[in-house]
Amino acid sequence: MIHHSISGLPSSSSNSAAGTSVAADVDIKLLRHFAAASLVAFVVVAVLLGYVFRTLSVDALISSYQSEHVNHAKIIANEMWGDQFGPLIQSVADQPAAALKESPLIPPIHQKVHVLLQGTQIYKIKVYDLQGRTVYSTDPEQIGENKSNNAGVVAGLRGLNSSQLVHKHEVSTFEGEVQEHDVIESYIPHRDSQTGQVSGVFEIYRDATTVLAEVGQRQWQLVAAVVALLALLYAAVFVIVKRAQDKIIAQNHERQKAQQALAQSEERWKFALEGAGDGVWDRNLQTGEAVFSKRFLELHGFAAQDLPNQAEGWQARIHPDDLARIEADRLAYFSGEKPTYANERRMQAKDGRWKWILSRGMVVSRDARGLPLRMIGTHSDITERHEREEALRLASTVILTMDEACIVTNARGDILSINPAFSVITGYSATEVIGKNPRLLASGTHPAGFYQDMWNQLTNSGGWHGEICNRRKRGALYMAWLSIKQVCDEHGAPSHYVAVFSDISERKATEDRMNQLAHFDVLTGLPNRALFADRLHQALAKARRDKTRLALMFIDLDEFKPVNDRLGHQVGDLLLKDVAQRLSDCVRRESDTVARVGGDEFVVLLPEMATLQSTTLVAQKILAELSRTFVIDTHHIHISSSIGLAFFPDHGADEHVLLQIADAAMYHAKNNGRNQLYVAPMPD
Repeated sequence: MIHHSISGLPSSSSNSAAGTSVAADVDIKLLRHFAAASLVAFVVVAVLLGYVFRTLSVDALISSYQSEHVNHAKIIANEMWGDQFGPLIQSVADQPAAALKESPLIPPIHQKVHVLLQGTQIYKIKVYDLQGRTVYSTDPEQIGENKSNNAGVVAGLRGLNSSQLVHKHEVSTFEGEVQEHDVIESYIPHRDSQTGQVSGVFEIYRDATTVLAEVGQRQWQLVAAVVALLALLYAAVFVIVKRAQDKIIAQNHERQKAQQALAQSEERWKFALEGAGDGVWDRNLQTGEAVFSKRFLELHGFAAQDLPNQAEGWQARIHPDDLARIEADRLAYFSGEKPTYANERRMQAKDGRWKWILSRGMVVSRDARGLPLRMIGTHSDITERHEREEALRLASTVILTMDEACIVTNARGDILSINPAFSVITGYSATEVIGKNPRLLASGTHPAGFYQDMWNQLTNSGGWHGEICNRRKRGALYMAWLSIKQVCDEHGAPSHYVAVFSDISERKATEDRMNQLAHFDVLTGLPNRALFADRLHQALAKARRDKTRLALMFIDLDEFKPVNDRLGHQVGDLLLKDVAQRLSDCVRRESDTVARVGGDEFVVLLPEMATLQSTTLVAQKILAELSRTFVIDTHHIHISSSIGLAFFPDHGADEHVLLQIADAAMYHAKNNGRNQLYVAPMPD
């Protein structure tokens, strides 16, 4: 309490100096202990921060690698499952584990896997059948192992992705083996494209030693930087507080003489303040007795008879977090360091609510030694103002620090303000856009109706959100997610518009890349089996609805394998790309689809093909094109094709039956001499 502090001061200047010296020595020791203990505490916090940083980094690393492994598994499955891994699993289904290594399908699979893994960080891949056996591994010694109890394999057979980080020389909880590297293991289920059932499990190993070393290095750099910064901060605080303490001690020896106090009866109440809503207090700093005005008691929710006129009860109602600051303000004022006494604090009213109070006061009486005896002041309720200021401060902080760009315009659409993120995204500074219309961001790619619809929705519902293509200051286009809100005045008329947008170009590009990998063949760029199945399903639905016919060709390349074996996979891949291009050139309608569904197997979907004659013309064109010589590097390659043709609804009512009949017709064409079209016979 202030009156305790004041009354406790020594009466003589020598005693005061001695007491000040001792107090200063104690304060300095306490200050040093506090600074040292706080620094140690923050070092511990820095270490914990480093640990949290490493944990979050490792979790993010595992999640990122698992996503990459899922993509690698999809790519490998698209390339190899239909004609290599699937046949391998079927061929060894009834064989003992010891015989799996001897399968003749292993060498070509091994060669193809190494080609697919070139340029990646993956150093080992394993494939498990539905019994949990290792039917393939880039480490031949592991082929045939029974991993049916492996938690990752069990999860994969249930259709779940799972990954774990195994540190060097630690035992993998999945594999039960000691790893020689820091490794991330992922188990990725493969689902049959037609049935959707799990038909096997991929296990992918990736070396994470270098990345983990970098994470560890950044972790300790972070800890060291935080420790160093806190050490400098506490050193600066200690110096500043020490100097302030010395100044206060010095000023205690230079007390001014007490001012002539006004008459007590004239200074106790200031009724003008009461009329303005302020409560008045009058305190005897020696005895602690205080007198409060009626308005003062009302402001805090008390009646005159509720509390005695004393200071201690009111001091106890000050928020604990504000006490030290208030005490420092009083001491600074009493010592002459501050010319006035005024501070804001939280005080608890009778009903338990906390109010923000502005307290102002003045010493009106001092004794012969200059010590304050009496003080008069006021309390003002500033809760509402403080809440408004806090709300405005918080809103301003959010807008200035958010990653999304923010624009505020008037009702005419003139830009009034922007936040820093706007400049980061668009390249325009505040001086370049203030007072201008946001149309300066327009890319010119949207039709006029797009903006008309936007303003119609803003007018009708008060808001609009959606994707929009804008242009940066340097001319580059970018995709943004834009949200606009209408702000109205007290009469309900639009006064401002607030727009918030974020750059989603990278996210859109990533979505496009993922869609390309998931639905298109990596080698030829044609739709893969999954996308073809979806298009066939939609085409059949439309044919049923419109009662039209649909033609499906199943194409297999003749003599492709000898070319692949003789000239190598690289030439074989280039040949497949040329075949895909020639097939695409043979069909011109947007509704037609050419897809690669296997190693050298292609399908052509021709919706709304009413007659056999028109379909045969397309098939003959394909036969002719694929019979022409292919020139790849210095090689002149001659191949042909066998085509099986089936119609909807003549040969089947659903995609599975139609595909089977077209596939069977293709084998008829191949068995009848190749390089020909075979039309499936009409069912009885």
